[in-house]
Amino acid sequence: MDDKSTLDFAIYYTEEKNFSIIPLIGKIPDASVLPKEPNEKGEPKPTWRPYQKRKPTQDELQKWFGNGSKRNIGIVTGTISGIAVVDLDGREAIQLAKDLELPDTPVVKTARGYHLYYRYRPGIRNFQKRDDLPGIDVRGDGGYVVAPPSIHTSGVQYAWAKG
Repeated sequence: MDDKSTLDFAIYYTEEKNFSIIPLIGKIPDASVLPKEPNEKGEPKPTWRPYQKRKPTQDELQKWFGNGSKRNIGIVTGTISGIAVVDLDGREAIQLAKDLELPDTPVVKTARGYHLYYRYRPGIRNFQKRDDLPGIDVRGDGGYVVAPPSIHTSGVQYAWAKG
């Protein structure tokens, strides 16, 4: 899929992989195109929460990623997409993952490490910044990860390394 557009990847992720995705600016959900829900004061606030329960429509994908859009793609993790992702940032985290002999799985190369994609199991939630697992975060229910062919703010492109 190297010569495909971001829209092509978005369609592939939703139709072929059955993932729910969201539009990102950098690593942050793009509030300018997301639906709005009332906050605690009743004011409309952009949210990506609906995509934890449903996948985006073709119209939404076209709006977010069509017409040469430079938005990044976020894959919603957890129940909706059937995946949990282990995020390894830095040499120490990568070495720790090797030492733990994690099961073989699809891998994305990121700017500072790797995303390891695993089949989701009920109850897997997000965790990050644990002292016993430096540089290792997990994304499950309530999370998302930046996906290929997105571009990190450093200019590095996220890419499938395996899988």
